Amino acid sequence: MSNLTSRGLTKQEIAIPAILGTIVYLGGLIGNFLSLTIFIRIEIRRVSTGLLFLILTISNNIQLLTLIVEFIDVAYNVRLFHSVLIRCRIIYWLQNIFRSLSSFIACTISIDRMIRAVYPARAKYFCTCRLVYRIVLIYTLFFTFSLIFYLFPYMGENSQGICSTKLNSIYHKFMARIWPPIRTFLICILPVSIMIISNIRLWRRIRASKRRVIPHTSNNYHITNTETMLLFLAISNVLVFIITQVPFHIYTSIVHYKESIIHVRTPILLWSSLYFGIGFYIYCLTSRYFRSKFILTILECFGKKHTINTRQNTISQHIPI
Repeated sequence: MSNLTSRGLTKQEIAIPAILGTIVYLGGLIGNFLSLTIFIRIEIRRVSTGLLFLILTISNNIQLLTLIVEFIDVAYNVRLFHSVLIRCRIIYWLQNIFRSLSSFIACTISIDRMIRAVYPARAKYFCTCRLVYRIVLIYTLFFTFSLIFYLFPYMGENSQGICSTKLNSIYHKFMARIWPPIRTFLICILPVSIMIISNIRLWRRIRASKRRVIPHTSNNYHITNTETMLLFLAISNVLVFIITQVPFHIYTSIVHYKESIIHVRTPILLWSSLYFGIGFYIYCLTSRYFRSKFILTILECFGKKHTINTRQNTISQHIPI
């Protein structure tokens, strides 16, 4: 979290970030809504990975909403909340809760797919929807209470109306120099390491499986399509997470030691925000089966039940991933 805003910038200097931010956040909200229409389907969310993707999409959407509040304040000089408690404490508290929650849910998705592939006999015990709810509840409670220091009264407004941690020197030192590296390790390095290890083991298992000839029947092919779709979504989610979140956490860890880079905060924040709204578009690019589910959902919205049933039977039998 930064205690700086862009109030001192000229209109020309904030025009491009304002336009890009509008595209990123509005496109992200639309994409997340469309993703929800897919992951909320019974055949998707009854699989633990699908349920995790559903919860991840909800978490990402809440994170986007908190970022939008800050973005509107900075880019358009419009305060949706005038209360210092809400604008300078609660908003940043929620931002960090859901950024952390999204990181650990993404990590859990990779672990879930790895267990299903590497330890299929144990999957029925560890890859269940009931366990997913329990794990997400633990994550939520842990981050909600461990990040409570964002609500401390030492966070307030300076004379220019900018949120600042400099009201207390000890608190400012913790927030500016001590906490960012800790957050980088816990919310970025640790999850990324686990995701990379899990996906390496998963990829090795996939390569080993390709050497075997496993007969498929029409009864389980639809389930295979769903599982394969979730596999591709999990891998693409990891790649997008690494590309967008690592630069952000590196920046927050070093900016207070190298203030010459402070001017790149806005593009870095926008780049990291991509992760929380780009999922739907990446999923459509990486999985043909996801696209087919989206098309079926759209048709359902128009009440074409008969057409849907016919196409769903055809797709479940013939669509490759």
